[in-house]
Amino acid sequence: MAIKNRPNVSSFLSTSAKAHDTEQNLLEAQERITYLERELDNARQSLEQRVGLDKISHALVPIADIIRRPYQSRREKDARKFAELLHSIKTYGFKGSIWLQRQPDGTLRLIAGETRLDAAIEAGYTAISSDIADVDDITAVKLSRIENARRKDLNALDDTEELLYLLMLTLSKDRAETIECLYRYKNAAEGKSSISDQDREAIEAVFTEVAPDISLATFITSRLPLLKLPEDILQAYNAGQLEYTKAMALGRIQDDLVRQELLGEVLEQGLSLSALKAKITPTSGRTAIDRVNKIERQLDGLSSKSIAELSVEQRDLLKESLLGLKVSLQKKLKELDRI
Repeated sequence: MAIKNRPNVSSFLSTSAKAHDTEQNLLEAQERITYLERELDNARQSLEQRVGLDKISHALVPIADIIRRPYQSRREKDARKFAELLHSIKTYGFKGSIWLQRQPDGTLRLIAGETRLDAAIEAGYTAISSDIADVDDITAVKLSRIENARRKDLNALDDTEELLYLLMLTLSKDRAETIECLYRYKNAAEGKSSISDQDREAIEAVFTEVAPDISLATFITSRLPLLKLPEDILQAYNAGQLEYTKAMALGRIQDDLVRQELLGEVLEQGLSLSALKAKITPTSGRTAIDRVNKIERQLDGLSSKSIAELSVEQRDLLKESLLGLKVSLQKKLKELDRI
């Protein structure tokens, strides 16, 4: 008797291939979960060694109860890495943890894990696995710096903000006073000024403990100037679109219009540092008349055809910008009349 519905060879092979893919996917998922759990164990061991097991607790904490850190950090995130983290959480669940500081009033403030926290929120979580440490503010910031350095989770600007805040707490000074104290330290090292032994020792102790890879001289001369960069440069730098050297070169340009134009060229054309510096040098001698003439040339280059190709929303924005320019020009004309 003939066998009915007998599978053909191609069907059998297709089913076999699907089974193999499924098995491979399960294996990869298990390996990924094992890796994430090992990372969690390593992080917890690091925390327990630094703080003490008796000062650590673990809990599922409502995200709404978590207070962000008091100092600025991570305004922009690496889009690719954040997408990978989000995908991992959606695929395997949140297998990690964030570190929180239990403050004297019982509130919980973030120590480390801001990116993980944001990804969990994006994935729809309302509560998150947390390691809670009963520590003071100085210890909390030290832990944050150590953990973020281990994960390579901060760019130079974020790291500078964190170290500066730690120095503020250690020295019991405000931001401006701390920066001034750092420059006094540099000048004292060069024999140009003096600094108290207490401040000098406190500054050196912070860097010895949490930033042995950064020399104090480098921090003062190369890192602190980052804090003075114009906002447009900071945004591009934080977003990973601009290297440190180019950010510093652009930040030295006083003319807003020239700086914004060159920033646009760097982002759109990928100018090298040498090409950028070559373009910056000629701008240093530009007069106010040169800059106004440049604006005029740019407006002349705005053809009727290019305007017609704009959407309704873009035309409205252009009109708004031109009206703003008109107001600015009228103000400058009045200033000229008063001189």
